[in-house]
Amino acid sequence: MRIPHLINRVYALPVAGENINYNRLDYMNKKKSDYFWALITLILLFLGCTAFTVSAQETPYDAEPLEAEEAFQLDHIVTGPSVAVIRWQIPQFYYLYKDKFVFSSKDFIIEDIQFPAAQIKDDPFFGASEVYHDVVEATLRLTPITKNQEKGILNITYQGCWEGGICYPQLKTSLTLSGL
Repeated sequence: MRIPHLINRVYALPVAGENINYNRLDYMNKKKSDYFWALITLILLFLGCTAFTVSAQETPYDAEPLEAEEAFQLDHIVTGPSVAVIRWQIPQFYYLYKDKFVFSSKDFIIEDIQFPAAQIKDDPFFGASEVYHDVVEATLRLTPITKNQEKGILNITYQGCWEGGICYPQLKTSLTLSGL
């Protein structure tokens, strides 16, 4: 029957009584090997270019870090009878740690603090950390300790870093809130 003979031909197996051309098999195996190594080289080249592109987007080579007050600009707004929003503007290549925010006051009871979802960063200083880039807003629900008190001081502590390798000490500031 001719079917086994065709199957052997499809898989390049020798038919009984046929001489094997080892030079041809060696050439085919060498070609497969060449293609394999060319593919591996292309993959490594692609990964290398990707890694370079990612690192090129990190801090500029000759950049100097900003002063902490410039890097983490703070402002606030009272949005309701007992709600204040505290906002930090964070420039490119800087970030703030979520767990380093501390709010306190002798004039207000801090009932609730809401933050947006943070990003996870493998930080060289603190390991896996929740951080904020660009802008972060904390929404605080506050109640004045004394009735009919319209003004009060809110103390804030926060900490952040520059991607270029500088981690700032904790920053402390006080805001005067009115209209609560």
